[in-house]
Amino acid sequence: MEQLPYEIHPLQVLNASDVIHKNEDHFGVWPPSGDIDVEVSPHHGLYWRGMRFLSRWSCRVLEIQPVPLWAQGRREPFFDRIHRILPVITFLERGDPSGHRHVVRLSLSQIRVLEKDGLVERCSLENGSPYPVQVPFSWEMDCDFMDLFEVRGMRRVDSSARHVEWENRDRSSIYRYLGEDSVERETRISVQGPPPEKVDRSRWSWVLSLKPGESLSFLFQVRFQESRRKKRFLSPDFPSVHFSSVDKIIRGRESGYRRFEMSWPEVISSDPFIDRCFRQAIQDLRILCTPSREGLIPYAGLPWFSTVFGRDAIITGLSTLWAYPALSRTILLFLGKLQARRTDPFRAAEPGKILHEMRTGEMARTNEVPFGRYYGSVDSTPLYLVLAAQYANRTGDYSFLEELWPVVERAFSWIERYGVDPRTGFLVYRGDTNGGLIQQGWKDSEDSVFHADGELAPHPIALAEVQSYLYWAYDSFATIARHLGHARFSNSCRTLAVQLKKSFLRDFWVPELKTFALALDGALKPCRVRSSNAGHVLLSGLASSRTAGLLGRSLLEADLFSGWGIRTLGNREVRFNPVSYHNGSVWPHDNALILWGMSRHGLSRSVEKLSAGYLDGLRFFRDQRPPELYCGFDRKDGEGPFSYPTSCSPQAWSVASLFLVLQTLGGFRFDSGSLVGGDPVLPGTLSGISFKNVPVFAQGKAFVNLSIHRSEGKAKTIFID
Repeated sequence: MEQLPYEIHPLQVLNASDVIHKNEDHFGVWPPSGDIDVEVSPHHGLYWRGMRFLSRWSCRVLEIQPVPLWAQGRREPFFDRIHRILPVITFLERGDPSGHRHVVRLSLSQIRVLEKDGLVERCSLENGSPYPVQVPFSWEMDCDFMDLFEVRGMRRVDSSARHVEWENRDRSSIYRYLGEDSVERETRISVQGPPPEKVDRSRWSWVLSLKPGESLSFLFQVRFQESRRKKRFLSPDFPSVHFSSVDKIIRGRESGYRRFEMSWPEVISSDPFIDRCFRQAIQDLRILCTPSREGLIPYAGLPWFSTVFGRDAIITGLSTLWAYPALSRTILLFLGKLQARRTDPFRAAEPGKILHEMRTGEMARTNEVPFGRYYGSVDSTPLYLVLAAQYANRTGDYSFLEELWPVVERAFSWIERYGVDPRTGFLVYRGDTNGGLIQQGWKDSEDSVFHADGELAPHPIALAEVQSYLYWAYDSFATIARHLGHARFSNSCRTLAVQLKKSFLRDFWVPELKTFALALDGALKPCRVRSSNAGHVLLSGLASSRTAGLLGRSLLEADLFSGWGIRTLGNREVRFNPVSYHNGSVWPHDNALILWGMSRHGLSRSVEKLSAGYLDGLRFFRDQRPPELYCGFDRKDGEGPFSYPTSCSPQAWSVASLFLVLQTLGGFRFDSGSLVGGDPVLPGTLSGISFKNVPVFAQGKAFVNLSIHRSEGKAKTIFID
């Protein structure tokens, strides 16, 4: 048989043991040892503003790499405590003809704290033996200033080696790089403690004399800087820290985290594990949130998506809206400020469109990639409108919506002028041919939209879930606009919603599959494929009661439901692959949204089954944290779900999915700022959930407490003063 040509697409695999920390626009990835070496793990390093500013950071004792000791238990979210030992070392005693040997025990401890533009690390080497020793000690460092896209495998336009200057000055190593974007970048590393005896570009070296039981400490400080002035390298002094400052920095950060955690409600259930997951989710969101002028804005995920993504932020806001509406307010303000005002094909921008993602690295600034400020998503704009409406209804703050009204009008204008296909009234997208995204729904892999025979769908494409978001926006603003006195706007939204529903039910429903088509292609041909996309139709009132019931049951049939969650694609479809990014995997945020939609249609049995699979899966993930996605293999006894090899963790909408799942189980909703009880559902593993200090805005109280308990086989809600 003739060998067919093939290509191999390498995976940028993250190690399950990798440590990932973030502080504002700075994040770091390293192994448990703390040693960063890109020749061993190409994705490790310290990254700032989309670039790697530190590519090597490693110590040696007696030319040996100390071995890390694993600490069981919860990791600190904002600093890393590393304990390391060396093999048993024997020293021959000089002048002793009997060849007597001294057995020496050496250990190393490090505390590493990421600051918003650098690093502070305290390192102590201890002689735990009763003998004095002289120990060669070295610290290795380097800076390659690689763009994050390049680290992930994207080729540069100019692939020649970059020139990085180095200077040694006053116990400091300074690395400087002038990029193709005319931005100067600098990493400056300094040390306090015993001065190094030998210094070169990549290593500081000492020979340390340690008495019995003695410990010697070093304090390393790393600072990153940028300047956009061409050929003006930076090297000003920066504020130095002292050994005691590390503890002060940690206490300050810890205090800030506690204040954030205290701003959220408390969940207490019959299963303490779920409660721990909830607290972990709050902690993870604080890590992912980055200060902006508007407030804390959630970054999408670590390590690959440590920046703002419009769709991800909006879904994170929707998922946490019941618990912390201030986050959604910031998201609305931030994305509204960045709303596109002009047409720019390179960035897929059109007036009124909401941002897809923004990047700040060299490749974005030189337009090697269009993602500096990129608008290539079809759903960010209708989802923005949904969040705006949900926020107003959640808080009763309609005056804030009036402030956003110009943004709202521009968003609807984009839908009408640029987004809607005049032939059908469906919201569509056309593939980006300028180096951006070919597919522009949330499943944006190139091969994610296809027909039953596997043939890719031609553009323009109308995705099923996008029509649901659009209907939800029309339906919501038909009510809200009238409340705000915009009667003509309200009538227009109502008319468009009715028309969209009629067309959608006619053109998307596939009776033999008991689901909605994945999409309608450019020839108006439905993609008759069973996928999780159809589940998002349940979020709005776009499905009829009959189709919603059939769909809710079909989503939990064996081809789609793995036992851990609903797959993105049924396992009988031609392009199904359980270890693909979008064609057969399980995404926590996807399942949480579908679960919410099922609840909105009263599909309690489906809610119970799907929520049980979701909650069971949490028990198998590190730090009780759902990853970005996991593989779509069938559930088997004795095995948990397999995390996808390149999954981000933490990832904002995955972390936030737990909030949406718990709200769905609680069955409560909001109406003009008031909390309203509904129909709670408890899976078999839970007998009760209590929600404490849920903020309300229209009931004469600041907070409401409610408890869900199973009574006579049915979950019931009890409000507690």
